[in-house]
Amino acid sequence: MSNNALVGIFCVTYNHEKYIKDCLEGFVKQKTNFKFEAVVYDDCSTDDTRDIIKEYAKKFPDIIKPILSEVNIAQSKGFYYLNERVHSRLNSKYIAYCEGDDYWTDEFKLQKQVDFLEANPDYTVCFHPVKIVYQDFGFNKPDEIFPDEKLVKKGLNFDNLLYCNFIQTNSVMYRWAFNNVKFEKYYPKDIMPGDWYFHLLHAKRGKIMMLKDVMSVYRRNPNGIWSNVTNNDSLHLKYGIEEINFYYEVYKNIVDSSESYLNNTFAPALKNVLTVYQKHNQNEKVKKILEKYSDFIYPTLLYSIKQEERYKKKYLKYKKLYNLILIIMIILILILILFASCIIVFLS
Repeated sequence: MSNNALVGIFCVTYNHEKYIKDCLEGFVKQKTNFKFEAVVYDDCSTDDTRDIIKEYAKKFPDIIKPILSEVNIAQSKGFYYLNERVHSRLNSKYIAYCEGDDYWTDEFKLQKQVDFLEANPDYTVCFHPVKIVYQDFGFNKPDEIFPDEKLVKKGLNFDNLLYCNFIQTNSVMYRWAFNNVKFEKYYPKDIMPGDWYFHLLHAKRGKIMMLKDVMSVYRRNPNGIWSNVTNNDSLHLKYGIEEINFYYEVYKNIVDSSESYLNNTFAPALKNVLTVYQKHNQNEKVKKILEKYSDFIYPTLLYSIKQEERYKKKYLKYKKLYNLILIIMIILILILILFASCIIVFLS
């Protein structure tokens, strides 16, 4: 990445030959009054993805900067090393993201975000709504806009971001805080989701802004890393350990060991993942988590006890209400029977 590029674009792709042209077109069609470059990393695709990248790099050499890996880093070493390799090439004031199966739809997207961040130096995160489309699953599902109005009304600030990731990755632009800093200094290994961690790292340093325009599309497709995640159980079974690592790293590095975060977020997450592992007899994973996070088992058990007490109180509350309704219904039935008897006697 050349030093005079104001914006660097992070793009990772793998076997996205059906989608990558839309992604690259979204880059090269951007209209800006500044220089920007896209580092496009292909993780050793086995289809025609890299040939398409080469074609665009030849046609738009000032924008498309390819990295064509000869080995699949994500599978052989992990996503951490993939991220490290791409971020080592980025050295811009602002960084935007778009994976190879997603794409931008507004040719002024980068300009709008840079204009806002340049005019508002107290903001470190700028994003916008995205359209979510479901593609190639063999079923029809309506498109969605994310984040929806309910999330927006809760407030798009750091405190709410801690508990809900309302920023879609291909919409975000950061005022990048880590130029000339080794990747290992700010980004931990084996966490999921990594984009949420980046959001929090930057939101801790400044304000968050959501522009109103929908300027990109996020594809849900069978090749995506979240494609087989259909419910909480499948999510935890696939990424449970990485999830717990994520919550721990946020607890340790971002919220400065906040007791509130420990009790209200980290402990519940730990409890949920352990419950799913035990349910599906994932004993080795349970052992691994218990060994690594033994210091956090007590607050997790305490959370479970409090949760059971809440359920018990709720059950007793509804049981009393049920009994009251039952008594009222019995009284009404008796009144109806008495009323009917009176009518019968009157008519006879």
